[in-house]
Amino acid sequence: MRPCALLLLFPLVCQAEASPSEPVQEGTLANQQLIRDAMVGVASWVTTKGCDAPERFVPVVLQLPEGEPGSRHWQERWTVTGCGNDYPVVIDFRETGM
Repeated sequence: MRPCALLLLFPLVCQAEASPSEPVQEGTLANQQLIRDAMVGVASWVTTKGCDAPERFVPVVLQLPEGEPGSRHWQERWTVTGCGNDYPVVIDFRETGM
């Protein structure tokens, strides 16, 4: 089981033990506000792994959105680079209303 942390706006961040699936597309489906909000938790998680200076992240979509607008969910992997390492982070995004 992967360790997880719940973030603001309900992205769920989990350490990737191995690539759970191949990316379905490059980039992220999150808007700039959601990226900023999720990055707080991602950077915090990377800090717990011993890196307090993440340099960049490369997102890929692992699962396209499913569900009705306002309750959709999708999954992304953000690979954070910093301190000479890569930290793959799997995020489950879940909408909680319009």
